[in-house]
Amino acid sequence: MKPSTTRTSTLMQSVDTWTDEADQITLPRLNNVGAQTRPTQLGATYAEIEYAALADEQEAAWAASGEDSARPYVESAAALEAPAAATTFVLVEAGKEVVAAQVDRQHAIQVLAPYVRREPGAKLRYWIAWITLVLGDTGGVWSAAVVNGDVPIIAFFQALASGVAAACSGLVGAELKDMRMAQARRRDPGSLSEDERRYQRFFTASTGGTSIVKLIGALSLVVVALVAVGIFALRAAIEGSISGLTFGLLAAATALASGLLAYSAADDVADLLSSMEKRVTIAEKRYLALASHKALSDKAAHEVTAKSIHIEAQLRGDAAAKRVESLGWRVQRNNPGVLGHGFAPGESHGAIGWRARLGDAR
Repeated sequence: MKPSTTRTSTLMQSVDTWTDEADQITLPRLNNVGAQTRPTQLGATYAEIEYAALADEQEAAWAASGEDSARPYVESAAALEAPAAATTFVLVEAGKEVVAAQVDRQHAIQVLAPYVRREPGAKLRYWIAWITLVLGDTGGVWSAAVVNGDVPIIAFFQALASGVAAACSGLVGAELKDMRMAQARRRDPGSLSEDERRYQRFFTASTGGTSIVKLIGALSLVVVALVAVGIFALRAAIEGSISGLTFGLLAAATALASGLLAYSAADDVADLLSSMEKRVTIAEKRYLALASHKALSDKAAHEVTAKSIHIEAQLRGDAAAKRVESLGWRVQRNNPGVLGHGFAPGESHGAIGWRARLGDAR
């Protein structure tokens, strides 16, 4: 049995004991009367003062019982004060980050949305197709290497590297697409609005990077040639020149197709908006994770539980005090020969009046 339950049972047993004691209290009768009011010359009796004190004791006892029951929760809440304060501080900052990310995203959408050229879902199709190209090229090299006698697991990783190299050689297509779109958006810096100046790089792109793009394109073609020749040599050594030529051309086609795929899916403006969307999503997830942090939730739960226990104890104490007060009236009712049958009209009566009357008499 829990300590709080034991204390409650003890308190209730005390009330029952007092009820029995109240029934046993008798005061000497001076004479027989009929309907007799309380004598005006009689102040508070010892029995009334006793039960008034017992009523006060009940309020204090139940308050102490509630304090004892709530103490573990109060201690737990106090122990979580520092972690909860730190989490709250970080939570406030995370909330600011969420607001800033959402504002930036909305501003970027408002200004740059008209310049988006990539249709919804194109990026997903790009990655599906790109992975398919990698796996296709990997399969062709892996099967030939295994037939050639290589260890399968080693041959697989070599083939995968070859497939990724062929697919990555086409990424230069994205650079070419970005340059073309930048030229289409190119405007005089002085004609940009205040909002557009935040994204000035999209409207004032120079042609200074053309030589770098050409160099990357040349290197990509070298990668295509090396992959195609390597697969041709491997397949030709195993299955003959026709098979080698076939798989070499397929490898070259895979690399070139990767370039076309990258060109079709490239959109630097859409990529910026997508990154801002991810920034908002990450900020929101972090904020929600902090909002549900264990330190905050546990501290709040402990505080609510402790407060509820205190309120319950106060209410039970008030109820117990009323019960004891009623026992004081019970003593008077059982002794009408001394205390009469009630108050005269206009005098204070009822439990509140009784407690107040005793307070004045002390």
